Amino acid sequence: MNGFPDNVTLSAIDWPPGCRGLQPGECRFFVPQGFGLGVPSIITPYSGPAESTYYGFHEQSAHPFLNGPLTESTGGTLYFDDNVAFESLHAALELMGVYQTLDYVAFGESCTDSKSERYLDQMRLVSRIALEPVFGATITDPKPQQTLNILEATAAFVSAQKQKWNDSSILAGRAGGDGDWAKESLAFGFHVENTYWGIYRVWSRAWLVTK
Repeated sequence: MNGFPDNVTLSAIDWPPGCRGLQPGECRFFVPQGFGLGVPSIITPYSGPAESTYYGFHEQSAHPFLNGPLTESTGGTLYFDDNVAFESLHAALELMGVYQTLDYVAFGESCTDSKSERYLDQMRLVSRIALEPVFGATITDPKPQQTLNILEATAAFVSAQKQKWNDSSILAGRAGGDGDWAKESLAFGFHVENTYWGIYRVWSRAWLVTK
């Protein structure tokens, strides 16, 4: 069991070919908030300093006030437990301004070192409208057809991950727990990379339950 939902079509990390910037399936970097208009189409890496104009991308910050999107009222990062009710998750993602579209591309990746990378599996969801202006992608191959919208795909990822990690012994040590005073349990994160262009990240993570 790979932990990714069967009813979400995942594209290869190098799809589509011929991008002028980073591939949309390259999960090492995050696209900053902002319109990204009037700036060079090649931005490498996306997580670096951004164009300091109203129309460009906005530099990311660790400060929660400064990292609020300047040109959007919604966005942000959500951490939640594995027992979340899907109705509550759906409502939370709506508040974060997540698009309910079927027109997106999905990419999946699993970590190689969960202690340092702080995630288990992740899925990146990129709205179709972002492929050309943000990544410089020229679409010649047919885009995968999705049957679940982005909110539904997020819930499906949570379900698939719960099935993969439902045995606590599999999670043991994934976050450095000692199996006694601190034991791993499953949780999740969701991040709006870019509100305007509709780029999102959802991941599973191990957290430590202490006595």
